[in-house]
Amino acid sequence: MRDTIRLARRGLLASAAVLPFAATRPAAAEEGQVVIATWGGDYANLLRGNVDEPILAPEHLTVVQDVGDEDPRMAKMFAQRRLPRGSDDVVCLQAVRAHEANQAGLLEPLDATKVPNLAHVLPNLRTSFYGPHIYSPQVIIYNPDKVPDPPKTFTDLLDAKWKGRVGVGDINYFYVMMAAALSATGDANKVDAPETQALASKLNGNGLRLYPSTDSIGAGVKSGEIDVGLMWLARVIMWQNAGIPVKANFLPEGNVLYLSGMVVPKNAGNKPGAFEYLNAMLEPAAQQAFAAKMGYLPTVDNAKLTGKVGQQLAFPDPAPKLVVPDYDITGKLQGPTSEWWKKNIQHG
Repeated sequence: MRDTIRLARRGLLASAAVLPFAATRPAAAEEGQVVIATWGGDYANLLRGNVDEPILAPEHLTVVQDVGDEDPRMAKMFAQRRLPRGSDDVVCLQAVRAHEANQAGLLEPLDATKVPNLAHVLPNLRTSFYGPHIYSPQVIIYNPDKVPDPPKTFTDLLDAKWKGRVGVGDINYFYVMMAAALSATGDANKVDAPETQALASKLNGNGLRLYPSTDSIGAGVKSGEIDVGLMWLARVIMWQNAGIPVKANFLPEGNVLYLSGMVVPKNAGNKPGAFEYLNAMLEPAAQQAFAAKMGYLPTVDNAKLTGKVGQQLAFPDPAPKLVVPDYDITGKLQGPTSEWWKKNIQHG
């Protein structure tokens, strides 16, 4: 599915949508147009409402959204790597997938000379090829109406009183394993350590409930099916705003960051437009809008949060330990960890 901020342009990529991954960039994709491969739903709508239309449209840059899942986006970049011009100018990826693409030599280097707002990116989120867009720490979640004494650490979830009442997202398996690694070894990157796997197996043995999507975890809390779990702080904020009874505890052993952002393929057809897009999504107003609507923290140092949003996203004192994984390590472990999870947790 493709969408654009100018209705007259809706048909520009229609023919390209039915071509195989190796298809070349449509001739209609000119310098005044940038194609962004993105997730759909709220994310795409917020990009349109806070980046595409208010910032880029006045600059006469037309944005075409190429909406789909992350795996096909990655596959398309690999399939088009030898083409002189790929079909996407900007590709939205989680940090671990961006590192994978960079290791394969697919990405354009980025710096503040190309994207000036990269100078405001928080130091712990900076790389030479990635535009970090939003982030959120993984926390323990609980229903305050049913849990007067909530768990505080990963190992607290093993208590028999939570048997069958702990929920996590099946799609978030790698982050759950990193939380287990932090608890078991002190190193979030050691997802394949025997101690990490043993701890995850114990959690599974306590009646762990797996949910197919992030939103379905919130539904599980709302229905009373689960009382505690692991999730991003951003989702806690969204669920609170939707009236779901849920609160968060930061893990003292460390809170792994979920980080999503954007990259520019080396063979992007409109690199100047791509750089302009990344710069726009790092603008303070755009960053503040994502915090207000989705609960994600700004990745830049000049997007101050105030009012209710500032209160909801304020860190406690003392500040929690935020952990950025070493994606060069964890990227290589994602495949084997997926297989272990399927065998021992999904079907264990």
